[in-house]
Amino acid sequence: MEIAFLPKRPSARAIAAKTLAAMMAATPAAAQTGGDANPPPASAPALSGPSSSELMAHFVANAIPTANFIGTAGRLAIAYSHNGKIQKLAQELAKNQTAVANSLSAWVNVNGPVVTLRSPYTGQIGRGAAKLAAPNLLPSQVSNLQRLSAAQGSNFDSLFVSTEMEALIQLQTLYRDFIQNGTDPGLHAIATRELPKVEQAISTLEGL
Repeated sequence: MEIAFLPKRPSARAIAAKTLAAMMAATPAAAQTGGDANPPPASAPALSGPSSSELMAHFVANAIPTANFIGTAGRLAIAYSHNGKIQKLAQELAKNQTAVANSLSAWVNVNGPVVTLRSPYTGQIGRGAAKLAAPNLLPSQVSNLQRLSAAQGSNFDSLFVSTEMEALIQLQTLYRDFIQNGTDPGLHAIATRELPKVEQAISTLEGL
């Protein structure tokens, strides 16, 4: 639906429409990579072999779309919000999280063809096994962006803060878990570098 009565925000609406279309196309990948790659319970044995691959798959399949969501929501806030503090934070998040998503995607482009998802139940990979991949956005993130793109004024600001806080906390958890349990040096370096930035952003959101 075109919103002709908001002439100051056509570019943001266009960004939202393109992003929603792209992530709708990526939804099957979200279902494929996110379904079987749950982290093991605390009582599980130490990660080795297939479990290490599962941890990488879970991390990539969730960190990439979450970083993409945070960055895209930030770009919407730059155009939609009239709160100076929110706009300043949104600019930082849009820049930083887009760069993070690109770094993680680059890792997948190099390593994805040789790292496969194994079933957590059978450990099988075999012919036809899915390769490591990640969606642009998860289905719940698609819904949140749709809600943000339709919000106005203070309602937009409130929704932006709540959805970004949720996504940042998810990213914080992913980074902490991978720093503690992950074995891939490239992903470990990204998580270690980005965790303090995420925690600072959470602190800033809490102060708004």
